[in-house]
Amino acid sequence: MELDPITFEVLRNALATMCDEGSEMIARLAYAPTISEGHDHSCALLTAEGRLVAHGNRDQAPHIGSFEPSVKVVREWINDKFEPGDVYIFNDPYGGGTHCNDVKLIRPIHFGGKLVAFNSATGHWPDVGGALPGSFNPQAKDCYSEGLRIPPMRIFKNDELDRTVMALIELNMRTGSERVADIYAQHRAGLLLQERLIGLFESHGDQTIQALFSDVFDYTETMFRAQVAELPDGSYEFEDFSDCDVIHPDRPRIRIHCRMTITGDEATFDFTDSDKAPMGPFGFPRPSLDTAVYDGTLHCFPHLSPLNNGLSRAITILSTPGSCVDIQEPTPASGYASGAYEKVAAVTMACWAKAFAPVNPKRMYAAGINLANLCIGGVHPKTGKQYVNYLWNEGGQGARSYKDGNSFQMMIFIGGATNQPIEILERWYPLLYTNCNGVQDSCGDGRHRGGVGIDRSFKTRGAMTLTMHGDRAEVTPFGLAGGTNGGPNILAVRRAATPDVEEELGMHAMGIQLEAGDHVIYRSNGGGGFGDPLERDPSSVLADVTAGWVSQGKAEEVYGVALVAANGKMEIDAAATLSSREALQSRDRNYGYGWGEVHPLGERVRVPEAAE
Repeated sequence: MELDPITFEVLRNALATMCDEGSEMIARLAYAPTISEGHDHSCALLTAEGRLVAHGNRDQAPHIGSFEPSVKVVREWINDKFEPGDVYIFNDPYGGGTHCNDVKLIRPIHFGGKLVAFNSATGHWPDVGGALPGSFNPQAKDCYSEGLRIPPMRIFKNDELDRTVMALIELNMRTGSERVADIYAQHRAGLLLQERLIGLFESHGDQTIQALFSDVFDYTETMFRAQVAELPDGSYEFEDFSDCDVIHPDRPRIRIHCRMTITGDEATFDFTDSDKAPMGPFGFPRPSLDTAVYDGTLHCFPHLSPLNNGLSRAITILSTPGSCVDIQEPTPASGYASGAYEKVAAVTMACWAKAFAPVNPKRMYAAGINLANLCIGGVHPKTGKQYVNYLWNEGGQGARSYKDGNSFQMMIFIGGATNQPIEILERWYPLLYTNCNGVQDSCGDGRHRGGVGIDRSFKTRGAMTLTMHGDRAEVTPFGLAGGTNGGPNILAVRRAATPDVEEELGMHAMGIQLEAGDHVIYRSNGGGGFGDPLERDPSSVLADVTAGWVSQGKAEEVYGVALVAANGKMEIDAAATLSSREALQSRDRNYGYGWGEVHPLGERVRVPEAAE
């Protein structure tokens, strides 16, 4: 059955809209600020065979590749013996592909006495047990230190909560009673999706909706193949690195290598030359590799969002089991998003940038802010109750071939997330924020600079335990076409007893004990720059200095822009600028260098002069 274009477009958007509604339902009902305020959640609709049809337009990208493998595992465990009103809980990273904190509720949907679809409602729970509050453990050597792994278990029967299963979950994590609210939020979202989908079946018929599912896949595949076919055939390589092997810091940095090959209208991503998985939590299971590649690809083909199964038909992804992009049980997985995931998405976009360079340079992005997972926990001094929360920071996006990178934004790969408002965090947790401002000189330099990082520092109002799992304190977000790397992620503390001494904690701080009055310094990456800094418009440099994003020293030393004070403001000395740039141009400058001095393969990505 072939749908007419108008019916197809209306119904296709209806599928995404019902997922948007479900995601909004989770945010409105959930208890955890990571979900209600930060929007670290997702809703998805899949066929009865478990193929992804739609998800929310602002859902978390790291979740999107986990829907299909998660439904596959549930189907295999339950042997397809589903009943109306059944809902299954699941979070095992090795089956679902993310980490234990991403807890999924999977619901089979029936119509006319038969199984017609599944929906999945996912939320990042602030804690799922394990050695440390927040369940991130940068020193973990296996998955058993990272929290409760839940196999597919029926948690709702006839849409009634199974109290025994819920009690088992509550007893194995901190603030377990709060998770009951999150369970009901995710359950209600799944129920809403079911109601909306059954409404479509009732109004349009089974045959039409099944045809819709098939047409959605064909539509996305056809559009993607058509655009890939316009790109030059060939292989395009890029690589990125971790700061270190956390368990063995004396070993080389962990390397993620991608070779993208375009043949006709198909793209193959080969990660088989990436390093072996370290002992600690850096890598991820294979479903997250697929997700990160799709994520990076969709940023270069934004009109194809949201993702569905059709895109995967034209993309082949290769990996080596046991590598950092295809970890095997029991290798830890909690830090996947701040470790390998961000790098895979970044190198995927960089490979597309090399392919697009001769035909459409506007689809070229330098690397942006890396996620840093900051977890706090303890007993609230006012309530006497235990608390846990998961914090993140905004930062700078990578510059593009035609535009500066955006500042003070979420990681590009979780674009649907938002910041957790300071006012909410101060009300719920013993924190007092002291700063929320841009970090000077954090942006990568270039003809177009990277976005600016942000400082979200706070003082503690009570004793707490702090853990960080992040990266890019050394190997910072790379620039392209001669642009320099962005600035580093920074975590430090000034103890109340020694307020003038700043103690570096780094991106793998584990179980740091803080007392009331300690000052936590938390600054994020700026994005990588694009193009030669000496080609930047001097007036743009002046604007950045005036705004406080770039220091006068960097303006002169990197951009070659001479500034003088006149009439109570800064002005450009045109003659001195010309002379300075000529002198800098004559030097042997290190294009693409930055923090860590690591050169990703292909950092000299260029675009035709006429296209720039």
